Amino acid sequence: MGEEIKGKHVAITGALLFYRREDAFSLIRECGGIPNRYVTRETDYLVKGQYRRNMLRGEKSNKQIRAEKYISQGKDLRIIGEDELLSMLWNG
Repeated sequence: MGEEIKGKHVAITGALLFYRREDAFSLIRECGGIPNRYVTRETDYLVKGQYRRNMLRGEKSNKQIRAEKYISQGKDLRIIGEDELLSMLWNG
């Protein structure tokens, strides 16, 4: 369970549909991942949840903007959805 996430730094932006953020962080931790509140140079995955109203106009969260900046600089960081996170946690 969760081999893909083992040793990886994971941040979350937006609200998740299936888990509260703290519960998702607990699952990530149980699978050997490293939950992070912020996107840093160490981040491997940014999980993109549902956004608040102001983001429905196409605006991005600060975490997503920072992740995209690191990606443009060549950082091996992936922006994934909650469904992909769950697949990695339960099937990996």
